[in-house]
Amino acid sequence: MQRRLHIGGKQRRDGWEILDVNPGPLVDHQGNAIDLGQFADGSFAEVYASHVLEHFDYKDALMTALREWHRVLAPGGVLRLSVPDIDVLAHLLLQRHKLDVNQRFQVMRMIFGGHVDAHDYHLVGLNQDFLAGYLQSAGFEQLQRVPRHGLFHDTSDMVVAGVPISLNLNAFKPLRVEVSPSASPLHVDAAPAHDTATA
Repeated sequence: MQRRLHIGGKQRRDGWEILDVNPGPLVDHQGNAIDLGQFADGSFAEVYASHVLEHFDYKDALMTALREWHRVLAPGGVLRLSVPDIDVLAHLLLQRHKLDVNQRFQVMRMIFGGHVDAHDYHLVGLNQDFLAGYLQSAGFEQLQRVPRHGLFHDTSDMVVAGVPISLNLNAFKPLRVEVSPSASPLHVDAAPAHDTATA
């Protein structure tokens, strides 16, 4: 029977094993999704993660997590991924004629995280271009944007003011994997991005 891993899952479903950083009655494997060392290479036919990836720092941790998810997938396996779409949320934040201040405050929380525990902080904003770059650098191919995954009742289906706020993608691990070092898809300067010229 093929194994399937649900990272950050809150609902039981036959055939899926749940990994979460916090313990709980439904959690099969406790641990941080940046380190899946408890699983052998190619352990899973599918990995599903809804609104998890944005919790990793875009400088290093995000790529480390994606490479781990890629590693534990079997060749030809699929990563089903959902993240808050920063383009959609930024647009909603400006809709003063549609959303009141409290609604826009909730949109802000979707951008930065709910801060309900030590792990509920967002460290990157992702749109389709940014996410595709990270996925390709981690070795994924055949990226497919989908309206919804339809596997679990979770934030991947969230709608605000009639607008779906999630970016839902499928990404596949190639049948043949060529190992090569890859840098982060987007250059990150160590210095702040502002003019340092002095008069």
